[in-house]
Amino acid sequence: MFTSAASARMFYIDRHINYDMAIGADHHESWGGSRLYPAIVRMHTEMPAQDVPLHWHLGIEVVYVRHGEVTLFIDGIETTLHDGSIGLISPKSLHSIHPHLGSEGQNVLSISFDGEYLSRMCPSLSGIRLNQGVVYGFNGLADGEMLGLCERIALCVSDDDADLQIIELNALLYSLLMHICTHCKADSHSADNPLPKDISGVRNITEYMEHHYTEKMSIGDISTHFGYCREYFSRMFKSGTGVTPDRYLTEIRLQSALDDLMNGSDTIADIADRNGFANVKSFTKAFSDRFSATPAAFRRRHRPGQVE
Repeated sequence: MFTSAASARMFYIDRHINYDMAIGADHHESWGGSRLYPAIVRMHTEMPAQDVPLHWHLGIEVVYVRHGEVTLFIDGIETTLHDGSIGLISPKSLHSIHPHLGSEGQNVLSISFDGEYLSRMCPSLSGIRLNQGVVYGFNGLADGEMLGLCERIALCVSDDDADLQIIELNALLYSLLMHICTHCKADSHSADNPLPKDISGVRNITEYMEHHYTEKMSIGDISTHFGYCREYFSRMFKSGTGVTPDRYLTEIRLQSALDDLMNGSDTIADIADRNGFANVKSFTKAFSDRFSATPAAFRRRHRPGQVE
């Protein structure tokens, strides 16, 4: 029998989750979702706050910060969400989630839509591109309807009436999905974007980077692979993503390397090699510029006694 007490436990996360069980070697995250809902809905209240390592999945993800502060790294772009803010993540986008530690705790709603299930109903959902890196809500782009839906979902998961909760939550989730698909898609055709034809193919390039970042390839190699000169390729890529291709590729490598530092036992040299850096020196410089510490110092600080 599905009771309201069991229902409440489905949604609230008050302890650390073992992401190693769900995130594979290729960073693909796959959880067994409930057949009752089109998405996995979680209220994160665990303290200390837990980082979600680099991963991707087939469905849209929504992160709503009711209380606290969360930094998202999505396809190499950093976005910070504060109280009353929402961030969106497109299907197949490589991302990690980092709540900021605070003495007052956190209350963060995450909604991960089941990409396989929804794409069978609407195939275009598997390739939808959203306004990633855009903050919605307070101190961001105004969207009262999306903010209201997220807040109602957060309140719904604590509803004591289990039968009505299932109906209401499904209605809210589909309403949120419909709103996102009709109002929050990335616009690649604007007055400030002179290269609409080429930008439509940028996603192919980012997917290529996400699948080949472990190889020792340069931006010149990638531009040649797609048939562009280096200068034009860089302009086109930045126009389509907001960042340079060098930064994008380096950020993917650094986030993967950070996971290796924190969760593995390989040497710094092995981590640099496995994540596509030319050598330890280039890895150390990129890591130090990004995290204000060398990989070795970072590991000593966070994992005392770990081999370097």
